[in-house]
Amino acid sequence: MNSKGRWTAAAALVAGMMSSAHGLELVRNEKTTVNTYGRAQMIGVGQYVPDPWRDHLRIYLFLKQARIGFRGNHEDVKFDTQFALGGENTNGGNTDLGLLDFVADIPLPKLGENAWFKIGQFRVPYSREGLTDRGYMDFGDRSISNLASYQSRDYGLAVMGTKGVWTGTFGTFSSGGRDVPQRYLPERFGLPYMVARFGYNDGLDEDIYHVVSADLDVKRTVTAVMLNGIFMQDTLIGHSSVLQSRTIDKNLLIDTGFNPYINQGGGPGLGTIAGTQTMQRGNMWFLGADAAIRHPLGPGKSVSGEIEGNWGGYQNRYGVIHIANARVQGAYQAKPYSAGLRYGALFMDRKSGFLTTSAAGTGSAAGGTVNRVINNQLGAPIHEITPALTWHVKGHHMKLVADLPIYLNCPLWYDRMGNAPPLGSQPHGVYSFPDPTSTTQNSLLATPGNQTARRTVVQGRLMFQFMF
Repeated sequence: MNSKGRWTAAAALVAGMMSSAHGLELVRNEKTTVNTYGRAQMIGVGQYVPDPWRDHLRIYLFLKQARIGFRGNHEDVKFDTQFALGGENTNGGNTDLGLLDFVADIPLPKLGENAWFKIGQFRVPYSREGLTDRGYMDFGDRSISNLASYQSRDYGLAVMGTKGVWTGTFGTFSSGGRDVPQRYLPERFGLPYMVARFGYNDGLDEDIYHVVSADLDVKRTVTAVMLNGIFMQDTLIGHSSVLQSRTIDKNLLIDTGFNPYINQGGGPGLGTIAGTQTMQRGNMWFLGADAAIRHPLGPGKSVSGEIEGNWGGYQNRYGVIHIANARVQGAYQAKPYSAGLRYGALFMDRKSGFLTTSAAGTGSAAGGTVNRVINNQLGAPIHEITPALTWHVKGHHMKLVADLPIYLNCPLWYDRMGNAPPLGSQPHGVYSFPDPTSTTQNSLLATPGNQTARRTVVQGRLMFQFMF
């Protein structure tokens, strides 16, 4: 084949990949079809954070997502497998090949034409924003409210059924998150992690587990209204528990940096990390509702809106903590451009934060031979306002997304490395709460000299996406 022929063939291949909604077809015969699909996202972030020791302006560039997957069916069984190859997968190291989805959908004809049994590792069916495929969003990332109730992926079993416009699913999962290694440890059983989601869907979503927030071809008015809930009692395993063994995709309610009770132990004094004999089987729950609508305005034009709210809690013998969030967003689409606006709010318990035996800090209360100290800088609501503009160069296959998250009343961690200058070395600087890094920096607040404050933080993000 000559050079011109090779370029023509390559162009045809790319065009076929770009035009297919299911990626590139690999196998098709009477029994089996297999398609491959993938996505890459490059994101640049400019951030303004008031910092007395380092630069106020910060600039970052990341490979946000690099994914490859395979989906199809063998006879009447559907399957989907997806891997993460980029920096988003930090479960053990940035170079890990992380398994996201590995699920088989088996039809249940005795329960109805649209009834399925799901088995494997897949998305936990809770929260519209949490279920939304990030390849079909016209914002650079999910909202700050998602930090409260995000469930991500887990492995387990579920049943899903649809009858007309009514649909529902019920599942039970390990609650340890995805990609958990085999470790056979002593256990003390609690109640399995159980999730239910049900409601009305007249065509807005493909099904409960496949959700998009941006549709470029709205032909009629479609709506969906869903209710969902989660409940579990933690199971003790080895020296820890299932919830605390989760290594990735933790929401704030089960993060030890923000839940001061989940890993506490040692008697009524608190303030010490629980051991094998003092670990408690806490209860965790979530309740939530969400709704979405899309309405066509003419060829290539439409408007859409979403609203969501969630409330959750955790309790054991050492205390009770709650968390709540809210989100509302809207968008106007005129091919190939769209403009969106999102508001999100995060409401953490005033008891959220690091629990330490130190006598320094706020919220101290006598407890046995130690003091219980909770950083109460997290009790006030945190607000996000994010305008966004998207240019769909080739639909969702190739697009540029620019948004401007503005975080109001945003907590900042001031890390002095233990001593205020000039007594100590150069401080690390200030960490901003919405950043992924900062969910681990909260533990530094136990060190003398560190402090928190509330400020406005502004980010500017530009994301390029290629998807087939």
